Amino acid sequence: MKNDLYVLAHEMKNPLCVASGYLEMLNSENISKYKAIIKEEINNSLEILNNYMEYNKLIINREEIDLNVLLTDIKKSMKEYLTSKGINLKIDFYDDDIYLQADYHKLKQVFYNIIKNSIESKSKNIHISYQTLFGKIRIKIKNDGEKIMEDDLDKIGNNFSSKVLGNGIGTTLSKKIIEMHHGKIKYQNNKKYGISVIMTLSLS
Repeated sequence: MKNDLYVLAHEMKNPLCVASGYLEMLNSENISKYKAIIKEEINNSLEILNNYMEYNKLIINREEIDLNVLLTDIKKSMKEYLTSKGINLKIDFYDDDIYLQADYHKLKQVFYNIIKNSIESKSKNIHISYQTLFGKIRIKIKNDGEKIMEDDLDKIGNNFSSKVLGNGIGTTLSKKIIEMHHGKIKYQNNKKYGISVIMTLSLS
């Protein structure tokens, strides 16, 4: 527990220090310029805290959900944020309805974390696709950002200190959510650039 709290403090230190630094630079002329940066860094700190709290009281409430509805919701709710970052999010939708026994809000949080981590890795294009096979669904989230050192691939999501891909706590939380759905999540480098996050879940 002490180690987790130490890592939590370390995770929050960077965005808070950035926000504090920009506050020192504020004056009547540049307030609008730095306001957005300060707000984003404070929101990053709040997200880290929320992820930590969520991890320690995680409960999965399963119901039958439609994956296409979930992905449509994600694209709509993140549209403004992605546009502000210059990010192109492409989702391959299929005509067939895809139903899962899953926690809608928790899976939505996993997609949020993966997409935001893709942006932190300097991605400009994110592509979500899926395929079904033998009662399972394989969801692939591919980006064109920075690759991950091969030695770090197996470390992702293993503990709060994992910083090889964005927010270590968010990555760890995503892994726990998928595992509590009796699913699997893995990260792999693409051939040319970026990484792919692959989630495997059971269909209804």
